[in-house]
Amino acid sequence: MSAQYLAIYDKKILARGSLEEVVNQVKQLGDNIEPMVFEEESCRRVDFSWYGDTETVLNNLSSDKEQTGKRGRPKLGVKAKEVTLLPRHWEWLSAQKGGASAALRRLVDEAQRKASIEDRVAIKQQQLDKFMLAFLADEPGFEEASRALYRNSKISFETAIDSWPDDIKAFLIEKFLHLSELHNGKDFS
Repeated sequence: MSAQYLAIYDKKILARGSLEEVVNQVKQLGDNIEPMVFEEESCRRVDFSWYGDTETVLNNLSSDKEQTGKRGRPKLGVKAKEVTLLPRHWEWLSAQKGGASAALRRLVDEAQRKASIEDRVAIKQQQLDKFMLAFLADEPGFEEASRALYRNSKISFETAIDSWPDDIKAFLIEKFLHLSELHNGKDFS
């Protein structure tokens, strides 16, 4: 299944679906609306230009996806960022098959596969908290909701977000319940 997105404007969900569906739905509402778009699974914000008509925005999205450069693996979405390590770490990495970048990718992939339930819960909590912070930080109950999220307290979470817009509240509760299921599936032995 392809990634699903949601567009939020004025603290309301305007559109849900694939990125293309979201752009089409939003553009039908008018050219002056520029919502924040989030990937539903990770709650990660996706930034792009809303400038132009539907076709222009979609073409820009396609060209952003296909943008190629001289270095790296742009078709895979590889990005260059700074990593600081001690000299002994660089020596070890450079001696690995495929060099430092390939070794780091393998290490990260392995760590992700072996992530404990606690690690996965913590990541999901941080993602949802960051999502709420993006546009709900000034809402009454935000601090309480954030604390309840990290405590996995459903009643406190629902109480804290009770006055929030219904569609946002429904999305947050859906994400919270999924997180709760993951959290409660922990092996306590």
